Amino acid sequence: MLRQDINSTAQVDVAIIQHLLEFCESRGINTTPAWQLLKLNPAQPLPSWVVASRLSDVYLFLQQQGIDYSQMLAAGEYIAKQDLSIMRILRYGDCLENVLPLCCRFSHFVVGRVTFDIVTGQDEVRLNLISAVSENTFHYAALLVISGLYFVCRDMLDETGAPGKLTLYVPQNIYHDIDFSIFPGMKVLCADSFSLGISSTDWQRNNPFQQAESYRYEVRQLEKGHHKFNEYLAIYGELKSVLQTYLPDRQLTQEYVAERLGISVRNLQRRLKALGTNYQNLLDETRHSLALLLLQHEEIPLYEVAYKVGYNEPSAFYKAFKRWTGMTPGDYRLANQ
Repeated sequence: MLRQDINSTAQVDVAIIQHLLEFCESRGINTTPAWQLLKLNPAQPLPSWVVASRLSDVYLFLQQQGIDYSQMLAAGEYIAKQDLSIMRILRYGDCLENVLPLCCRFSHFVVGRVTFDIVTGQDEVRLNLISAVSENTFHYAALLVISGLYFVCRDMLDETGAPGKLTLYVPQNIYHDIDFSIFPGMKVLCADSFSLGISSTDWQRNNPFQQAESYRYEVRQLEKGHHKFNEYLAIYGELKSVLQTYLPDRQLTQEYVAERLGISVRNLQRRLKALGTNYQNLLDETRHSLALLLLQHEEIPLYEVAYKVGYNEPSAFYKAFKRWTGMTPGDYRLANQ
């Protein structure tokens, strides 16, 4: 039976999304529908982070618009050239051995549902990408992340005067779908998973252009952002727990929930805005994820599922579920038995 991930707290740095959509616009794609999927208006001030599940919908949209795996690699190269904080850390640091583990530590709130595992071998160090959830857009996210890292590391090593020995490892099931010839000099090998291989010599190579003070400043900024991010996520997680607990009570106004959390409505709104959402969107997402979880239990009647996720009338629940998934609750349950 399909198990649906209901952890929606993974976030993506909105600056990365902005640059991805800029790249797509340069390819002639109208990105207005993508911003609508993100539930954001680019003409207004943007939050710091966006819920990662929304970016999955954007990847599906870009796929429909003709953005293939080769272009996702090119998008990673484009993002690598932007002035992002995590890129500056790589450029200002003393060596990859000290800097990349730090970047991996902050990766969870930069790239969302992608995490890293660093494996040190005799001749090569590998950064393996791991998906925190099972979803069909992981290849898009992984290609964007791994190529971005590849090009940043390549540029950093090239500046030392000794071109680095980097290897991009790509799963066999998509290897032959990518035109690597558009990236001269890139060494790519088939593997079981996405990885970036760095020779042991390059891993420890000193960066002659390191800027110690700038590096410390960028790390402090990331630490501050990390602290604030965790504060907001704590409220986000608490809020989802309160929503799931009290959905059947039908009294889930912002005032009611803020009181349960011991904060003001204004404070609640500000923290949700920073995470790229609002109360109504989160209420809708909570109902959606809880419904998917409850539908896995075949002994729970559909009308009871509707009640447990906060709907007085089953018809209102069916309409909402069709909007969320494109299926009726009954059809979804049958498809995932």
